[in-house]
Amino acid sequence: MDDLYSLLESAESSDDYRQILEHLRWARGFCCYRCGQGEAYRCQPRQLMQCKGCGLQISATSGTVLHGVRDLKTWVEAILSMLDEDSMSTVSVSVLFHRGYVTSWFMMQKIRIGLGEFLHCRPEPIELSSQSVDLHCSALDQALFKASSGDTQAIPDISSPISSAGIEAARWILAFLLGTFNGVSRKYSQLYAFEYSLRKNRARIEPLALLSFFVRGSPTDREQVVRYVSPYIIRFEH
Repeated sequence: MDDLYSLLESAESSDDYRQILEHLRWARGFCCYRCGQGEAYRCQPRQLMQCKGCGLQISATSGTVLHGVRDLKTWVEAILSMLDEDSMSTVSVSVLFHRGYVTSWFMMQKIRIGLGEFLHCRPEPIELSSQSVDLHCSALDQALFKASSGDTQAIPDISSPISSAGIEAARWILAFLLGTFNGVSRKYSQLYAFEYSLRKNRARIEPLALLSFFVRGSPTDREQVVRYVSPYIIRFEH
C-alpha cells in the first residue's frame, strides 16, 4: 500500500495512473470478469491484459466507472479532488483540467454518480463520522433551479415541519450549493448532495480506497446522466 501511495504522489501521466489502477483492480491477482480465469498475458503496446481462458482483452478500467476513459490523469485527479476541502464549479474544473465546459460537466456528474454508489456501499473499513439527513427539496429551494429538462413535474408539498437538526443541516448544504455553484438544478441536486457528503467525511476516506471503488463500480454513460432525476427527498451525510 505504501508503494502505491508513493506511485500516486509521483504520478505524472495517464500511464502512471493506469499502473496504479491495475494494482487496485487486481490487488489479489488478475480475474477475468467474463470467464473467471485467473491468468492473463500482457498485450503491448496497448496496455491490455488478455485472459488465458477466453481471450478477452481487458484494461484496468474495462467494465468499471472509468470504462472508455482515455485521459486517466484528468479523471483520477478529478476524482481525488473530491477529497479536497474546497469544491469547484464546472467553470473552475474546465480551466484546471483544460477541458471544455460541457465535457467537464459530464465528467463531474459521472463522478458524482459514482460517489453515490461509493457512499451507499461504504467499503470496509470506512465508517462515516456524520449522520444521514433526509430533506425535502423544498427546504433547499433557495439553491435550486426547478426549470430543468426531464424534471418538469411540480414538487409535492409536505405538511410536516423541519426539525431543528434538519434546519441546521439545510443551512450547511445551502451554503455549499450557493457558495460553490451559485445554485444547481433540482434535477441533479442529489448528485451535489453526494459530493457534499464525501467532502464532509474526507478525513475518514483514504484516496486509494476511493480510487479502488472506481475500478470496481458499473459504467455510466452520457445517457444515464441526461436521464438522471433526483428524488424529492434529498439524502446526505451531515
